[in-house]
Amino acid sequence: MKRTEKKIGLALGGGGARGLSHLGVLYILEKYGIPVDMITGTSIGALIAALYAYHKDVKTISRMFFESQESPEFKSLRLGNIAGKAKTVSFLSRFREISAHYFLQRHMGIMKAEKTADFLALLLKGIRFDKLQIPLGLVAGNLSKGKGVCFRDGNLVKAVQASMSLPLWMEPVDIGGDLYVDGIAHDVVPVKSLKAMGADVTIAVDISLRDPARNINNALKVKSAADSMGVNRSIDLSLEHADVVIRPRVNSLMWYDFDRSTELIRSGRKAAEILVPEINKFL
Repeated sequence: MKRTEKKIGLALGGGGARGLSHLGVLYILEKYGIPVDMITGTSIGALIAALYAYHKDVKTISRMFFESQESPEFKSLRLGNIAGKAKTVSFLSRFREISAHYFLQRHMGIMKAEKTADFLALLLKGIRFDKLQIPLGLVAGNLSKGKGVCFRDGNLVKAVQASMSLPLWMEPVDIGGDLYVDGIAHDVVPVKSLKAMGADVTIAVDISLRDPARNINNALKVKSAADSMGVNRSIDLSLEHADVVIRPRVNSLMWYDFDRSTELIRSGRKAAEILVPEINKFL
């Protein structure tokens, strides 16, 4: 398509492994010549946004991502082990009853910050904000100050790590003496950050879980269902600022389902391709 005068921004939402669908979305944007002039991301969206802002080629970053999953650094995260246990109801019940009263009261998270830092250092390979091809914004929550932040400079690897540090599962990240956690604490799909960066047209990718809660039969499940409603309401408020919202079909897939990569990428491609005509109307 003909290059537009308008600046197009892309906001990649958080959702763990479901974020692999972002790769499918980027593939379609490249296929149809839809430019990405700036990009923001939260959690897994922050990682993919950082890689794309530097390489600006989805095939390259897809290859890098999947190759990195064979590395010792990725395997040390033991995501497969976490997934297997999390899918076992009996384990979850026992974990909540015992671990919550012992392990989690003595640690900041299940996964050590050093392990995620090692993996991200391998994948990002010294990428810096001042070496990017397009402007980048990475969203995280500053626990120490009780507010959100959109990193535009500083240590890029640390910023990505902060944005991905899911509370409970991962330790917070210390940056300048403040503790940071996953951007879910501030803005899951950072559309407003794109507008602040100067985007004229905003495209958002929402990979949130929208499955209705089932079998609500105890206080923990009540709280979990209520928390999900609050997060999704926050996402919807952010998406009201987007010109186009792409929603890959990722329901029932959890943040640790990295073994479903082919299915996730395909879902991103399908969801984005349907909306190409709508995107072109804005260009």
